[in-house]
Amino acid sequence: MLNRIKKVTSNKLFVNGAWLYLLQFFNTILPLITLPYITRVLGSSQYGVFSFSLTVVTYIQVIVEYGFNLSGSRKVALTSQKSVHSKIFSTITISKVFLCAVSLVFLMILCITMGMEKNQLICVGVLFSLVVGSVFQQTWLFQGLQEMKYITIVNLISRSISVVLIFLLVKSSGDIYLYCSLYGLTFFLNGLFSVLFVKYKMSIKFVSVSFSEVYAELKEGWYTFTTSAMTKLFSTLGVIVLGITSSDHLVGVYSAMQKIPFLIVMLYSPVGQAMYPYMSSNFAIEISKGLDSVKKIIKIIIPTVSIIGVILVIFSNYIVNIIYGAEYIPYSYLLFPLTGWLIFSILNNLLGIQILVASGYQKEYSVAFQLSMISVFISNIVLGYYLGVYGVAFASLISEIVLTIALAFQLKKLKIKHLFAHRSSKVF
Repeated sequence: MLNRIKKVTSNKLFVNGAWLYLLQFFNTILPLITLPYITRVLGSSQYGVFSFSLTVVTYIQVIVEYGFNLSGSRKVALTSQKSVHSKIFSTITISKVFLCAVSLVFLMILCITMGMEKNQLICVGVLFSLVVGSVFQQTWLFQGLQEMKYITIVNLISRSISVVLIFLLVKSSGDIYLYCSLYGLTFFLNGLFSVLFVKYKMSIKFVSVSFSEVYAELKEGWYTFTTSAMTKLFSTLGVIVLGITSSDHLVGVYSAMQKIPFLIVMLYSPVGQAMYPYMSSNFAIEISKGLDSVKKIIKIIIPTVSIIGVILVIFSNYIVNIIYGAEYIPYSYLLFPLTGWLIFSILNNLLGIQILVASGYQKEYSVAFQLSMISVFISNIVLGYYLGVYGVAFASLISEIVLTIALAFQLKKLKIKHLFAHRSSKVF
């Protein structure tokens, strides 16, 4: 028994997954500690201003990250040469700097065209530090090397500093700009500490790269980027629609409710991140090996998430009251469609990321997202206009269901339709 435990705990996938889960635990629990405090101190309206501004900035963050968390980590996982790691690190970092400069111009144009109010503009400007920090974050590198303990330590230190300062300094709704500063501080410190770890602990150096290499990196990651961008759009478009058509109060309410199932997704995230390099390696060895691995994971994760979803629905009033207070209880029914979104979004990660992308079919994965994009815009705009906050909640569920259908079509097209039937080494 002891030998079996020792064997499991010495397995690199297990160790990396444990560190990833610890990372996501702190990324989930620490914000959960501040969330009830912030929603009460700022109030639903000011929290709505913050949420709307953060949503705009996270769109820009997606541009800078460009899907490197998948494309970059996969390339690093497939080689053990330090010189290649240094080249990949340098190319992606330069690419991020370029994208950050472009995104700043895009952000200014976006703010002007959207006609934002002064308080929203200030929040967006302050939160841009989040984007700057993302330029130098190296989560993708540590993930590919399966050395997540370093980024976990970095995140724990920076997020703990931010949380302590929030409790000490944010005391009223007038401190919204200060809260934005402290929120962005986490990402800025993450970026700084990550670069130091890469240089002094991982011995990965910054080397010169050519324009053609940067262009090739951006071109290669295009399909992954489009899916990452659409994923962010899936989960936050409702906030933008409400921000334009409704009140700051409803934006704050919806943003708060959305975070409950989103926190569950964050708990799953380290599992998916730990699996991805492992699945990529399995698919590279043999298709059937990769498919069997995904099949085993699906049989465990989907029933577990479904049980959690049932609990969220049954005890929605109690959960909302404990986390946010009585002001939010009338909107607890929003958890019904958002729980459905939770289940389908995790299923889509398994079908899309762990099968299609891990086996090298980024283009097919991107096509599925592009097809489902139509439903995102139509459902959010139409349902948001006629049904308000409940409309955008159901729109999130509808868009994920459409994505599931689109992914299933791509899998069938690639003849992976026997995933749950029998093993096959000639799937493609």
